[in-house]
Amino acid sequence: MKRVLIIRSGAVGDLILTLPVLSALKKRYDGVSIDMMGDPVRLALLKQCGFVDKVLSVDDRRYTPLFGSHASPADVPAIRTLRSYDAILSYLPDSTGAFVRNLRRVAAGPVLTGHPHPDVDDTTRRIHITHLLMKALSPLGVDPVAGVPELRPPLHMVKADSRRESSYKPLIAVHPGSGGRKKCWPADRYVTLIGTLVDRGFEPIATFGPADGVIRSLTAPGIERVGGRFIENQSLADLTMLLSRCQAMIGNDSGITHLAAALGIHVIALFGPTDPAVWGPRGRSVRILWGDRTIEGDVGAIACHDASSARCLEDITVVSVLDEVEKLVAMD
Repeated sequence: MKRVLIIRSGAVGDLILTLPVLSALKKRYDGVSIDMMGDPVRLALLKQCGFVDKVLSVDDRRYTPLFGSHASPADVPAIRTLRSYDAILSYLPDSTGAFVRNLRRVAAGPVLTGHPHPDVDDTTRRIHITHLLMKALSPLGVDPVAGVPELRPPLHMVKADSRRESSYKPLIAVHPGSGGRKKCWPADRYVTLIGTLVDRGFEPIATFGPADGVIRSLTAPGIERVGGRFIENQSLADLTMLLSRCQAMIGNDSGITHLAAALGIHVIALFGPTDPAVWGPRGRSVRILWGDRTIEGDVGAIACHDASSARCLEDITVVSVLDEVEKLVAMD
């Protein structure tokens, strides 16, 4: 196996959760070249960190025939180049099956498919999403047990990082946003948390992305009032370097929380309606506060046979988050 194409759309967290798949392929096939098709802006980070050799845009009009039920994709030059891959793995949602059928019409090797999400009707099989993604590699003889997602910025990114903090205080990232409002801890508690961190001698810095407009409007004025600061709309590469310099990160069920965990820093993840056994950030330095319950360590290594039930984010108190911060910082 020399060349593999992986098709994976989704947000930052989806890409981070796919890292074990990339690592397993590189371990199984020495020297393999991996290209990825998806959002080129987000995939650029994986290329910078050496996981991906080439990035293709899933929105490129040249690939549009792949999505048609009555198209002739083999007649399109850009699509014919897909024959150069020894295997293609698609995690793209494909309700009609047309996309995979078209891929198989042009591919020279096997076209494998994986489930990007667990079966929503099955609440008893609480398998972490990283293991579910790995199952797609079974036909290639790869063990479906996923390792912890790990992302280490290469030396060229470290050297290019010109925004190092000069403060002697422990830097803690706080990300109040998420892909859905129902997954966000109350805004006023984030403000209280940041104010208390300032009082305790930490240097908290809140981060906001393009999709965090509402939560930013609810928290930014309070953050400034309590002596905290925030940054917004950084590139993914710059945000990665910022997180890598932090002693800890606090955030909701979000892609940025998964990114921080993959960087190996201490993470305190705040969960409520979503199941951390399936979607929790993985890592040895991770604490997941799930309502009134605390889960320590690598959630992907925990076997869960009971049914999941949503918990209330409001059961997580500011005091409980601060206690976890002190415990993690004391480990260093």
